[in-house]
Amino acid sequence: MKSMRTIALAVLAVLCVAPARASVAADTLGRDGGLPVRVARVRHAIDSMLNRRDTRDSARVDTTYLRRAPERLRLKVRINCSGSDIDTRGVYGGAPYEARLEAKLRTTLSFGASYRGLSVGVALNPAKLTGEDRDYELNLNAYGNRCGADVILQSSKTYEGTLGGGVGDRDVPVGSVSQDMLTVNAYYVFSGRSFSFPAAFTQSWLQLRSSGSFMLGLTLMGGRLKSAQGADGLSGERTLGIICAGIGAGYGYNWVVGGKWLLHLSTLPELVVFSRSRLTTPGGREKMPYRFPNVIAVGRMAVVRHFDRYFVGMTAVVNTSHLGDSRQLSVGNTKWRARMFVGVKL
Repeated sequence: MKSMRTIALAVLAVLCVAPARASVAADTLGRDGGLPVRVARVRHAIDSMLNRRDTRDSARVDTTYLRRAPERLRLKVRINCSGSDIDTRGVYGGAPYEARLEAKLRTTLSFGASYRGLSVGVALNPAKLTGEDRDYELNLNAYGNRCGADVILQSSKTYEGTLGGGVGDRDVPVGSVSQDMLTVNAYYVFSGRSFSFPAAFTQSWLQLRSSGSFMLGLTLMGGRLKSAQGADGLSGERTLGIICAGIGAGYGYNWVVGGKWLLHLSTLPELVVFSRSRLTTPGGREKMPYRFPNVIAVGRMAVVRHFDRYFVGMTAVVNTSHLGDSRQLSVGNTKWRARMFVGVKL
């Protein structure tokens, strides 16, 4: 009996001491710079945070319509195309004119990874390697079921086009007009429990049944349009500084076809409610004319096809704005971006 008691006490001591020793060993390994342990700790912390997020978000949606994508890791290869147009109208010397300008098409190849909705990517523009492209563009996107935004930073120096009207026809050569613009497009979805932007644009959610929603939109724009011949291509160096904000309402819809296809279409027309735009010419600085309504519109569309382990699709975002007064000076701007992608679920 005494020997059995001794054995039991020995086993109990091992059970109590072993976890403490393991904990000390793990801490020692971490302090000694053990990379696997550190990576495991960081991943555990991230997963714990994302688990809380998923629990909270799942309680806020109707699981008949939406479900978070079960795969934790998704890898993507994307081909991105973007471009922009400027349509300037006005009156010069008593004669009406119209200038149509277009920037060179930009094409990039990008690679992205997404872990439970957290994404990172890198893009390569082949034209940059040969020095043929002087334009720059940065796109940041944050899409949620309830709210989200696009942030677009654009610098274009390759506009070219034509000038026509009562002042005569002429060409506007490459490099004579440039534009630097920062645009923020934000949205708020009323029916976020059943309608998902991420399902169409990031594939971090799955749209199980067709659904739509009314939305609110807010756009902030700031930048400048500069020309050695004037924004109208006519006389002297001119700079048009633009600061404006628009608010509006629209509608979006997700069609689910056959359980594998997702088609998205949405539009957000907005009225400009604030504008502080100035035109600087050799003769001085003046306010840009205004005539109601000045408008901004944001359109989005997407097509996604899911397979067992793979998915393919394309997305597009189009931003248009019309500012000023065509009886004096107005500027219409169209900025678009399209993406085609193929991805794997892991």
